Amino acid sequence: MRRASHPTAIGTAVATLTVQVERHFAIRQLKRGMLAMLAAWLGYFAIISLTVRSLNKVTVPLVEIPLGAFLVAQGTAIIFVASLILLLRTAAIDR
Repeated sequence: MRRASHPTAIGTAVATLTVQVERHFAIRQLKRGMLAMLAAWLGYFAIISLTVRSLNKVTVPLVEIPLGAFLVAQGTAIIFVASLILLLRTAAIDR
């Protein structure tokens, strides 16, 4: 019985397709940027988590919530917006 295709030919075709997709979408640049954002986000939350008990003793006057919770919410929003901007810039460079 003959094989429909050779395994190395399939592997080469998949590798070629993967390289083409990476070039088209600039996945390496996007991945590097997203990993930097993830590192910044984790670093921010590590610092906030270490000081959350002392921060929660202070209340934000206008919204009447603890400062630690307020900083977590603000950090989440800032990192989300920054990652969207990074994604849009990467997409704009590709066009």
